[in-house]
Amino acid sequence: MLTWESLAERPAPPWHEDAKLGIMIHWGPYAAADREPGTDEPLQVIAELWGRRGRYDALARIFRQGLREWDPSVTLGAIAASGARYLIVSAKHYDGFALWPARTKNPRKRGWQVTRDVVGELAAGARALGLRFGLYYSAGLDWTFGGTPTSGLVDLAAVIPRTRIYAAYVDAHWRELISRYSPSMLWNDVGSPATQDLLALFSDYYAAVPDGVVNDRFGQPAAQESVSDGLGIARAVRRLFAPRAARLPVRAGTILPVKHADSRTAGPEAPFPDLEGSWECVRGLEETEENLLPVSALVRLLCDVTARGGNLLLGVIPRSDGSLGPLQTARLRGLGEWLKLNGEAIFGTRPWGDREGVTEDGIEVRFTSRGMTAYAILLGTPAGRTIILPSLRLLPYAGLRVLGSIGYSTWFQEGKDVHIRLTEPLRESPAHVISMTPQPRA
Repeated sequence: MLTWESLAERPAPPWHEDAKLGIMIHWGPYAAADREPGTDEPLQVIAELWGRRGRYDALARIFRQGLREWDPSVTLGAIAASGARYLIVSAKHYDGFALWPARTKNPRKRGWQVTRDVVGELAAGARALGLRFGLYYSAGLDWTFGGTPTSGLVDLAAVIPRTRIYAAYVDAHWRELISRYSPSMLWNDVGSPATQDLLALFSDYYAAVPDGVVNDRFGQPAAQESVSDGLGIARAVRRLFAPRAARLPVRAGTILPVKHADSRTAGPEAPFPDLEGSWECVRGLEETEENLLPVSALVRLLCDVTARGGNLLLGVIPRSDGSLGPLQTARLRGLGEWLKLNGEAIFGTRPWGDREGVTEDGIEVRFTSRGMTAYAILLGTPAGRTIILPSLRLLPYAGLRVLGSIGYSTWFQEGKDVHIRLTEPLRESPAHVISMTPQPRA
């Protein structure tokens, strides 16, 4: 078995650092609520309807009945169109409802799972599309094991299960999910029961999936964890689908202290982290014009995260039939269209130089690199046919091209600046990419 010391030396699997864009699907009985699709996060729907004389149980029945007609390709179509490289699917959310026919049954709520293998069908479909497949699981919150869910922070923190029975239940579920689906990522949420043997779980997981990734939300509370300590837990839970762009330091996304993580999580409120290693910026896509970022902002967010060495993980909540709303679908397709032309500056890249800059006419620039090539990503469209990149020195024989442009470009060095001349102005786009081979000198 591995030790915590040996896990600390384990490098992050390259596939995750290369992927850059992932989609997280949250789906369950809350999707059957009678409201505008995607406008409420699962926490809000569950908290509102849980315990109201069986109203949430009724949603579960409606959801299960709808699964008889569910076509996984409908759910996966919009995901594939986004250009994402990996998919995370919720196996169990705060309501404790399992999206696979679990062998380990919920001892508190009979039949609280599906009979159709939703997780398995999405896993098979995602892999057929060339996507890595991972699993979300809420080990820190499961309201079938006690407590009344509310949106209040103190109440939320107070209902985190702490019993050994629940710890064994969670551990059995994780092991079943690993054995059955071999997920490329274990995306736990909120925390883990205090008595769960995580070292044994991680050892067995890495033995089964050598290039597997574990996120940073497996932290375990002390047995005497106070409610005031839980306020941070509750706030972090509510960040997962916050409408603002995710800009939080990596370690602030860690809900409880963890002994091991292959990837860190950044939430929605602060500057991006300046850390080595793998991390994810998590942001939800709401199905409302008021909260939903336009395609241009999503593209720029992806470029911003990539230039800092992270991945963008976009959360979506399908409707009860498994389809995404038209606003979400349009955003994902728009992101995918941009990546078809410019993906080489995103996928498989690493940060380059100072990571960011600005052109002479004020357009922000982000820098990435791969092999001998560096990419300057302009977060806007230049007005004319000349682009000046300050403080770059290209070698005299360097090749330079504008990705996706049908025109030609030439360049010359003037002092510390690179001047690029285009045969015709660039078409309007959220971002334009200039590739430079070999990379400029520092």
